[in-house]
Amino acid sequence: MSVVKRYWTLLTFGAFMPFNFAMAKQPVLSLPLLCIAHKTCFIQNHVDLDPSTSVRDWGCGKSSYDGHKGVDFRIRSIAAMTKGVRVIAAAPGIVKGMRSDMQDRLIGGRGAPDIVGRECGNGLVIDHGDGWETQYCHMRKNSLVVKKGDRVARGQKLGLIGLSGKTAFPHVHLSVRHNKKTIDPFYGQQPSKATCRPKTKYGPLWQTKVQKQFPYVSGQPFLWGFSARGVRKEILMARGGVRAPQSTKTQGLVFYGQALNLQKGDRLRIKLTGPKGVIVNRLSAPMNRHKASYLLFTGKKRTTSAWPQGIYEGTFALLRDGKKIWEKTRKLTLKSK
Repeated sequence: MSVVKRYWTLLTFGAFMPFNFAMAKQPVLSLPLLCIAHKTCFIQNHVDLDPSTSVRDWGCGKSSYDGHKGVDFRIRSIAAMTKGVRVIAAAPGIVKGMRSDMQDRLIGGRGAPDIVGRECGNGLVIDHGDGWETQYCHMRKNSLVVKKGDRVARGQKLGLIGLSGKTAFPHVHLSVRHNKKTIDPFYGQQPSKATCRPKTKYGPLWQTKVQKQFPYVSGQPFLWGFSARGVRKEILMARGGVRAPQSTKTQGLVFYGQALNLQKGDRLRIKLTGPKGVIVNRLSAPMNRHKASYLLFTGKKRTTSAWPQGIYEGTFALLRDGKKIWEKTRKLTLKSK
């Protein structure tokens, strides 16, 4: 998660004279990172448009948390972060302020430093003229390749995704503001008491292709696969997956699935089959509330000298109101050695 409760005065370094862009107007935004939608990057949190303690995203759902002022583009793992995922300028402008010296640590981790007043971590603000600006948070320590006052072009590298500031997973948080007020880039709405999807004077700020790449989704598959034993979120966070068994002598056979932003009442199902039919078929209890992330796994220990040699199949599905919303499948071949 990312929390950016204060304006960038916490991150400015000296006075800044705003650049007077000729014919400045509402910016059109491209993706703020280099990734493939729903394969290497996912939206974890949207802007919270409800000013009360309740939560409402632009799709009238709860894929956010109270007071969240941006969009969180999540990547699969810390391993992917370590390899390097570029944060890029979503629109041309002038770098207004930046910070790059904070450590990369998961929030609450052992030895994590005090981040009060610096929840955004490493990042920067870009001025687009006419009161418009974008803010990028949670970048890797010392990865920023621009400096205050630089003019940047759309798509230009700014730095790398990291784990700085108040964050529980590697991602880049993008905030959009007009005249210091938060704007949701998907619908163009400011946080207000208005009902879901009121008329706005802004409209979507994304390029059309971005809007199509990331249609509103409540309940999306994130990770799934085979394992020789039960899995933990911490391991998936670190590695983005676990090594699948290869031998018929493996002690256990497990299939796991992790999904993001599930609705109250949603159910997840995992089914594992082998050469001799169904091994396990597990259906979760209905979600008792919105779940930002949920991991389900099931399997069996070997009770014979070896598993049957052949092809095994695992399926991971989301059920909502009794209907299957999506299903993901993976196959595995076990061989005797």
